Amino acid sequence: MRSNPHRNTRTEVLIIGAGMAGGAIAKRISDHGIQVICLEQGPEIQQSQLPHLSESFELDKTRDANVHPNVRGLKEDYPVTSDDIGSSIRMVNAVGGSANKYSGVWMRPRPSDFRKGTEHGMAPDWPISYEDLAPYFDICDAEMGISGLNGDPGYPARAPRSTPMIPLGRGGQRLASTLDKLGWHWWPTDNAILTEDMDGRLACNHCGQCVMGCPRGSMGTSATAFWPQAIRNGVDLRTFARVHRIVYDGQRATGAVYEDLNTGTQHEVSADIVIVCANGIGTTRLLLMSGSGATADGLANSSGLLGKNLMLHPQGFVEGIFDDPMDSYKGARGSPLYCGEFMETDPSRGFVNGYTIVMVRAPGAGYASMGYSTFKPVHWGADHHRHFGEMFNRQLWLMNLAEDLPMERNTVTLDPHKKDSSGLPAPKVAYRMHDQDRRATQHAIDRSQELMWAAGARIVNNSGVLEQPCGFHLMGTARMGFDRTDSVVNKWHRSWDIPNLFVCDGSSMASSFGVTPTATIGAMAVRLADYIARNKGTLLQRTATEEAAIA
Repeated sequence: MRSNPHRNTRTEVLIIGAGMAGGAIAKRISDHGIQVICLEQGPEIQQSQLPHLSESFELDKTRDANVHPNVRGLKEDYPVTSDDIGSSIRMVNAVGGSANKYSGVWMRPRPSDFRKGTEHGMAPDWPISYEDLAPYFDICDAEMGISGLNGDPGYPARAPRSTPMIPLGRGGQRLASTLDKLGWHWWPTDNAILTEDMDGRLACNHCGQCVMGCPRGSMGTSATAFWPQAIRNGVDLRTFARVHRIVYDGQRATGAVYEDLNTGTQHEVSADIVIVCANGIGTTRLLLMSGSGATADGLANSSGLLGKNLMLHPQGFVEGIFDDPMDSYKGARGSPLYCGEFMETDPSRGFVNGYTIVMVRAPGAGYASMGYSTFKPVHWGADHHRHFGEMFNRQLWLMNLAEDLPMERNTVTLDPHKKDSSGLPAPKVAYRMHDQDRRATQHAIDRSQELMWAAGARIVNNSGVLEQPCGFHLMGTARMGFDRTDSVVNKWHRSWDIPNLFVCDGSSMASSFGVTPTATIGAMAVRLADYIARNKGTLLQRTATEEAAIA
């Protein structure tokens, strides 16, 4: 993949951010012959640059390959600050976005997840339904290359997966049989991991190091699934392009000013349509930085909700240690299976919303010995090797993913003091978990421990409820809604305030669901691309408010 060397100054559509949403939109909209420039402040990551090929690959994860921008401190990164001790926001600035360092777990929400306002009133209904997104889930899944097993009774009927499910392995089989005995619903998890060759991409070789990036291209990201075709379609992808501000003339977004991080020079691109896809923190940061005069509180912020309602997914991890080998380090990391028994709201549990219990594999011996997700490391000293032998490959892990409530007190703002390498203000995160979410996460930990004991574990450890701002899933800060008072964008991701400005990424999610958000972000992006392609000729002739009135 190569960026277009020509530096056009005008385009039909300008996309800011080349992650899941930006890649899906760029590919899909350029399929229709629409001219696109995409600005990405990070690099294109070459497979040969991934740490898998290093003898010290697990240590490399703690340095330049780390998922925390504050640890990496690369020129394309910006710091994320917080007053909360232990804050740990994770993201990757690169073509493909944070999915360059994800495990490939690819889950859909359920129909009820879109109507929590109707269900319990502590979160808003979405202005779209599961049924509205269903065909776009199928389109995105097919292009990404999703492995899985059709027929999950916990979901409506859907298109078959591209390749068969990843193997359950010994550990998955043990948990599956135990879940059957408990009578809890489970199913093989969908994963953006190919189990057969597809479209020039190789099938997974089950090395197990998915979270460090996939050197084979087996992992589905926008970098592997969308960007190659987008480039062939003629999309001008500009890397190391840090956007300083969206240019606004008082009526329309006319383009953006960006800095070439390799040279330090600034450029301006003009566009008919501007789409911001910079993640739940980066999008808010850019819109806040772009405000001035009448928009001093940020572009697209007449509702006052820009940067509010940050959601990160409360998490808790449970580890079971068994007497017999579990092959827990073998195979695609992803998720062999999930338990959906507790996904729906049941007020008798003492909280609203639900959660998913997801089996995950370990990323290797080094991290397993350091305690992995439950922070219970192998003993140091004379009995180190004995203890390691008693633990390694005898462990199973469960990740508990609870839906957190959107709260206006959970925010992304601009730090008045901390800057990035270009002198732009760093985003500052404030996040405090609602007690409902805390109870849901503790309930998930309790049920996961029950599952581990029932499966025959001799030791069960847990991380406790992870209270600090600790997120890879960055959602809700520019949410979609029904009118300009309850949201930042309408159901088509269109700003209520600026007719040619769109926001599409995790920030536009109205609620968080109890599942990973990547599949939803991809489906929203494909839907938006088709909407713009269908309506490009008349799109700018009426405002988002007028659209809502017509609808």
